[in-house]
Amino acid sequence: MGQMTNALRGDGISLSFGGIKVLKGLDVEFRAGEITGLIGPNGAGKTSLFNCLTGAYSPQQGTISYAGQPLNGLPPAARASKGIVRSFQHVALCPDLTVRENVMMGIARNFKAGWLSAFFPLPCGRQERAEMIRAADTALNDLGLSDVGDKFPSELPPGMQRLVEIARAVVGKPSVLMLDEPAAGLNNSETRDLTTVLRRLASSDLVMVVVEHDMDLVMSICDRIYVLNFGEFVAVGSPEDVRRNPDVIRIYLGSDDDE
Repeated sequence: MGQMTNALRGDGISLSFGGIKVLKGLDVEFRAGEITGLIGPNGAGKTSLFNCLTGAYSPQQGTISYAGQPLNGLPPAARASKGIVRSFQHVALCPDLTVRENVMMGIARNFKAGWLSAFFPLPCGRQERAEMIRAADTALNDLGLSDVGDKFPSELPPGMQRLVEIARAVVGKPSVLMLDEPAAGLNNSETRDLTTVLRRLASSDLVMVVVEHDMDLVMSICDRIYVLNFGEFVAVGSPEDVRRNPDVIRIYLGSDDDE
């Protein structure tokens, strides 16, 4: 099936720092057509696994692959060229570029003239620049940001800045979208807007992975959830399965009355 073939997989992933095992032989599969959540308390290993999958860390053991092709040893830029992109927990927009130009940075690597053509009217890059602008405006429009392309990030509230970063991630039409705590720092209204955007982005050929502390967001948008504790999975399943899991209730969600 397409969902099984177009999957980001980790098999037997182990990672240690200074003799301390932070990931313990994890097997994980993120499938196209699903939004998959990765949750757990601080120190559970979420960020370490996320960084292994995106190429920031190299696990000591195990293999990482997408659509059957090995990714071990490939740095983040090489994985991005294969359509595996990420956002960051802390918004990482360039303050000296407009919103549109920030989004254009997400697609510049796909053009021969490179990132310079996004900002300078080089003769060899005029057509490519026009294509970048169209792609950036389309991504902004898809995320409800069509009116802010000429603004600078500092002129936008945190929720919009987060959406701009997601627009930069999706402008190149990735095959894998990995979001690192996209709701961090957002208020309730901004989180609701983010939830709507993530549902809109979901598609049958996109692998979407969300690492998040906001349990309401995770439970409302995810098809499957992996729950980490001390480098091991304690639960994997639908939001309903995870919500009812006694270990998850005890360790992560508090009592049955917490919601």
